[in-house]
Amino acid sequence: MIYYISDTHLGDLRVFNKCSRPFTCLEEMENEIVKRWNSKVNENDIVYVLGDIAEDGYKRAVEVFRGLKGHKHLIIGNHDLAMLDLIKESAVFESIEFIELIEDNGRKVCLCHYPLTDWMEFSRGGYHVYGHIHNKTEKNDIAYAQMKQYFKGKLAFNAGVDVTNYEPVTLDEMIKLKEVNIDEPYIN
Repeated sequence: MIYYISDTHLGDLRVFNKCSRPFTCLEEMENEIVKRWNSKVNENDIVYVLGDIAEDGYKRAVEVFRGLKGHKHLIIGNHDLAMLDLIKESAVFESIEFIELIEDNGRKVCLCHYPLTDWMEFSRGGYHVYGHIHNKTEKNDIAYAQMKQYFKGKLAFNAGVDVTNYEPVTLDEMIKLKEVNIDEPYIN
């Protein structure tokens, strides 16, 4: 099975205000993400982490990710850059890329931390999985309202934990989530 997740932001207090995360503290958030991940993912599953694993410089995140099940691959996010050397040295991730094209059950999927308006295989029915934007609503900025409208009919899906119930999800789960929430104010 192939799973996707983004923007765990371990050790990052700022994310509580930014995204209204439903946890009482950082430790509770970290424990819940670990619990949900390890109860869903098996050792042989593949998990693409689409960036922002932790607050800039939160080195404990490497050990947390070491304890998560599955074959983990990192798509680098903006908050990963401060620890990129440590992340590479840790060998927790089997691959580390800025952007990647994979195949998921016969579907071409372009992975990038950032939402793209055009991606590899876009014109051939390819999918795009991204993170970065969390669960920002249209009221945050005109750009998000425009993105929501643009992505509405596209094969583009937000893997951020703020819209995926703080757990890795499959492409089919993201497709269903988008169908169910198509008229909601956040991008999913």
